[in-house]
Amino acid sequence: MIDDDRNDIFIILDKKANYRDFLGIKTDKGRLIAILYGEQSIDIQWGDMSLVQAELLVFKTALQHGPYEYLHLLSGQDLPLKTQDCIHKFFDSLAKGTNLVGFGQGELNKKYLSEKTDYYYFFTGKCKCPVRYIRGIFTIYRSTIVSLQKIIGFKRRWDIKLYRGCEWVSITSGFAQFLVDSEKWILRKFRWVPCADEIYKQTLIMASPYKDTVYDITLNFAGKTRKIDWTRGKPYTWHDCDFEELVDSRSLFARKFSTYTDKKIIDRLQNHIINNGKTDVL
Repeated sequence: MIDDDRNDIFIILDKKANYRDFLGIKTDKGRLIAILYGEQSIDIQWGDMSLVQAELLVFKTALQHGPYEYLHLLSGQDLPLKTQDCIHKFFDSLAKGTNLVGFGQGELNKKYLSEKTDYYYFFTGKCKCPVRYIRGIFTIYRSTIVSLQKIIGFKRRWDIKLYRGCEWVSITSGFAQFLVDSEKWILRKFRWVPCADEIYKQTLIMASPYKDTVYDITLNFAGKTRKIDWTRGKPYTWHDCDFEELVDSRSLFARKFSTYTDKKIIDRLQNHIINNGKTDVL
């Protein structure tokens, strides 16, 4: 659905994945530049700094093969909701250099951001360990350390204003290069911050020369480009019954989909976009 002669596609594999399962991936129109695995592979853990490292690695790799107008960060559970013609038309219509980075809104978002950045969270990657008793030990240890920090009134001090939003973004090569150039600073500053993937991009863009290139800072999270439902899940997995809601959406992409939960919605969207894609209106 993203295989188009205007697109180059990069895939980064979790170290836990069997890369042989992906060797058969082929494209008909777009260029599949690189499948990142082997020595470069990263053991990616949810909410851990390893996820930030993976993002920066894929940005860095893409920049080596550019130039590109936009880099779209997509998860393996994302799908486009519009045709490639519509998606390209939308980005072509933007003022040159516009970055689509979503920002969380409201008091609940402020509370969440404060909770994640006021204290040191150790062993975040271990808290998702598949071995139950190991996972439990590190979770208890981390929670205890955080509780102690709260008891003694300790809070981290930051020399930069922090922002939070959606991990998934569509950014220019210019801003992506700024992030890559700031890699050492990012990894040092956010080392003990859980879910830093939702914080570092928003924080860096608002503290950089790219601040005025944000599409709309008032759009909640991913705003116009990503349709993600947090009211029915964490996030909600789309089903076949949601087809009309998805195709009528003004968003360009949606998350998340699963062949285990409902493969029919994936097949219907693919058929709609590739074979019966109507002229989309944004």
